[in-house]
Amino acid sequence: MINETRCCGEEARLLRLKRHYKKLLAHYHNQQHEVQLNDIANILSCTPRYARTLLKEMQTSGWIIWSSLPGRGKLSLIQCRHDKESLEHAQTSPEHSPVTYNASHTTRAVEGDNFVFRYYHPLPAIIPKPSALYLSRHLIRMVHIGLTKYKNGNSHPELALAHHVEISADRLQWRFYIRRGLIWHNGEPFEIADCLPRLLAFKGTALLPYVCDIQSDEQCIVFHLLQPDELLINRLANSALAISHPVHPTVGLGPFKVINHTDELITLQRFPHWFGESPLAGMITIDTRLRKPNDWGMTSLSTEKRCSSSESLKTLMSRDTFSFLTFNRTKRNAISDEQCGTLATIAKSVASAVIKKYSDIFATEEWLTISLNTLDIADLPATLTMSYFSTPDTENFVQLFSNYLSRRGCRLEATPIHYSHWPVTEQHWMNMDIALGYLSSMQSAAFTFEERWRRSNMVKVFWPSTMQTKILELLKHSAMRDPSRHLAFLIYLQRHAIRHKLMVPLYSKQFTLKYPHSVKGVHPYPQCWPDFTLLWIDASLEGNRC
Repeated sequence: MINETRCCGEEARLLRLKRHYKKLLAHYHNQQHEVQLNDIANILSCTPRYARTLLKEMQTSGWIIWSSLPGRGKLSLIQCRHDKESLEHAQTSPEHSPVTYNASHTTRAVEGDNFVFRYYHPLPAIIPKPSALYLSRHLIRMVHIGLTKYKNGNSHPELALAHHVEISADRLQWRFYIRRGLIWHNGEPFEIADCLPRLLAFKGTALLPYVCDIQSDEQCIVFHLLQPDELLINRLANSALAISHPVHPTVGLGPFKVINHTDELITLQRFPHWFGESPLAGMITIDTRLRKPNDWGMTSLSTEKRCSSSESLKTLMSRDTFSFLTFNRTKRNAISDEQCGTLATIAKSVASAVIKKYSDIFATEEWLTISLNTLDIADLPATLTMSYFSTPDTENFVQLFSNYLSRRGCRLEATPIHYSHWPVTEQHWMNMDIALGYLSSMQSAAFTFEERWRRSNMVKVFWPSTMQTKILELLKHSAMRDPSRHLAFLIYLQRHAIRHKLMVPLYSKQFTLKYPHSVKGVHPYPQCWPDFTLLWIDASLEGNRC
């Protein structure tokens, strides 16, 4: 009876806390905000003292990030971590909560250079998952590894845990021979069967669409296919298919192991038993304390061996993602083709203004730029709804876009969404007219275009089912061809979508990495995050030691 009472009390407390959290979410979405405790109390309709108690409970549960700002009186930074969909799983999904990982074996000092990065907010646990973004996806590649991997983040696959692959004459059976002597980061021996639960979870899904069965023996992982798929090596290189420990998902087989992960700090240490060439870096530290970023696309790399002001910095830049607009073509009162054309014209005009105004925003790559026929400007509905992945640059675009539509008598109800628009539920998209998302702008990474469209709930809702069926059939036939021909087809398909206004490219975001002149081996993955395994220091070029 006592246990039942405690259980009911805990459920009531959790429901109460969720109600208060949803009030904060409705007000602040998932964006950073500078607040005072009285502001929070007003939103939650309670006293400042009780508001502080609620904030502490939410922070302990991993639902919010809350941090005081030094030198600013009583101001604090707050950011909600979950949207409504992910909130329901927040108590049971380890990837959504702050994590402190302590290896079961003794951590000893390792020889090598130490590198330090600064990021502007805490990160979830480093666990392979389809919805990981930005730095999280990069960290997954550094800690976990799959049967294959990409050389530079999203193109040019090569074997990894597998050292050899044999393909049957009918191309329906792929045998991946696994390396011997692999050891998990926690010191436990790796068993080939450890791969099966992870891989079977994605059998027949958008990540492994033609796989009907996966088996293992003492040497191999064997994939059985419904049809030939020449892209299987590419698909297996997706970071979501990296292999993590079956019991401890933050434990991996990659070049670096996690020795500490909190809301303020992530520490990775070189793993001495990694099968690949041993990295020169001994330690990677990422400062993730919540802070206001001057430029969210700017990454700084420093070392612990020098004073930051004593050595010149080098700069590396990339523009490997672009933002785009797309329209709901299946809604009962869907906007017409003429209205889509008008909105596309307005959006491109606003994007041009954003490009001129901000130094880190640029025109899209030439292969994404297609001249569209000028259409007569159509009347717009009194109200339009839009969801968008919230970043500082999309916030600027949405504000200008909303102002422009307002002058034309159209009110835009814009909703920022957590993480990415790809995993958001179909129900959410049914109520939206417009989506603002992003994709890779690299032609060599056009495979990401296929991955996104295959598993996007937004696409399932926005595009007519007949069109989706036709595209999936074309992808099915193209997957039987040489990967280079399939890549060319995906580029054609993406340009076709642009030409017919299924997607309207707007602008590219520039990402920048600044690092000391003495740091060598800087080979960036997407969005200028460097491959940690290649970093090293030329001591002869270092500045004065601290």
